[in-house]
Amino acid sequence: MIDYLSGRLVESSPGAVVLNVGGIGIQVTVPPSAEPAEVRIGEQVTYYTRLMFREDELLLYGFEKPVERDFFNLVISVSGFGPKLALSMLGMLSVSQIYQAILKEDTSLLCQVPGIGRKNSQRLILELKDRLPKLIPAGMIGQPVISGDQPDEDLTEALLSLGYSRTEAAAAINRVHRESTGQISNEELLRLVLQSLAGR
Repeated sequence: MIDYLSGRLVESSPGAVVLNVGGIGIQVTVPPSAEPAEVRIGEQVTYYTRLMFREDELLLYGFEKPVERDFFNLVISVSGFGPKLALSMLGMLSVSQIYQAILKEDTSLLCQVPGIGRKNSQRLILELKDRLPKLIPAGMIGQPVISGDQPDEDLTEALLSLGYSRTEAAAAINRVHRESTGQISNEELLRLVLQSLAGR
């Protein structure tokens, strides 16, 4: 498994880049959001990757953030959603927007992505709604959290990686802490915070 690649940017075209990694030119398929608009040829870049096998070739998909790669992996696990459609989603919507659409069961937003209709958007929501915590660092899940006013730093960082601002994350975490009684697990805290953010 290739977790990430760091190398000099050799070539950039719509949907793909070529990196020089140790003297080897490696082509990486990327969503439009990960195309290096501000990086010049010859500069160092890093992509978090997913290697996939086809009958006649190997394909390496690259993402700017680990959470984008993890989301890609979740989407392609849903029947009817392949790499092309998952990349299209990440090209049109941020992970934060997709999170909110799934939590609010907003099929209209998901249907804005070419190739996604009402039926497969409903399937995506049905299969992923309860699996969203998989995008959050594993060390958080299942650990007890004491209710209080101090935001959990790991959860804050996870929400930042989803595109929320630090202010939004802290406010949502504090709101959930104020409304909860006793101890709640990080998994439950995550679920409540995401619901709170989705209902803003």
